[in-house]
Amino acid sequence: MNFDMIKCEDLQQAIHIPNTTDEPKEETWFVKFGEEIIGVGLFSKQTERCVLAIVGDGYEDKKLLGDIDAYDTLVVEGLNIAFEGYLRSIRGDVVIGEKQVDD
Repeated sequence: MNFDMIKCEDLQQAIHIPNTTDEPKEETWFVKFGEEIIGVGLFSKQTERCVLAIVGDGYEDKKLLGDIDAYDTLVVEGLNIAFEGYLRSIRGDVVIGEKQVDD
């Protein structure tokens, strides 16, 4: 998928994710483009408007959408953690970190 053509306003809520920070102004969701879940995003509470998202098939091709400068680094780090959850639970074919091999 060409993630360069996608904008925050193109994304829809797919599945709610537990919030990663206390007292958030936004809610964290897996996001979909069309019918395909492609990443994670923040949505203003009680709206369907995406304000910040990370989409991609893995770490190497992830793309940040939205105005990152408008958010505290803790919020962005929480979204990165949620993206790791997306890679593990939705993509399922991405290993995070180095795999330890027993001799």
